[in-house]
Amino acid sequence: MDDHSDAFLLRVRAAPAEAGSEPSGPGGDGVHLIRHARGVMIGWRPVEIIHTPGTSPPDMDDPAEQPALRRAFRLAVAAALRAAGFAVETRVDEGLLVVDPEHTGRA
Repeated sequence: MDDHSDAFLLRVRAAPAEAGSEPSGPGGDGVHLIRHARGVMIGWRPVEIIHTPGTSPPDMDDPAEQPALRRAFRLAVAAALRAAGFAVETRVDEGLLVVDPEHTGRA
């Protein structure tokens, strides 16, 4: 990657961090960023939630795996990125693609 790509990745990383979603390290749970040919992919690997007795029905799957939480994450992070001036595409794999203006012709 060139210096422009590194700078773009750092700017993208800062936007969710400022909104309270600090990206995790490689392979960790939580928010993760991956370089993509057109920009930066952002995804979320949920941290396992420990059930305390009486907090959720015993037949309920891990709340972190619920589609509503994944959707809420995507909406919140996409809003933070757009507020920071980034173009964001929602992907079918439940990730977000932050498009680098160098790859769209917009600068």
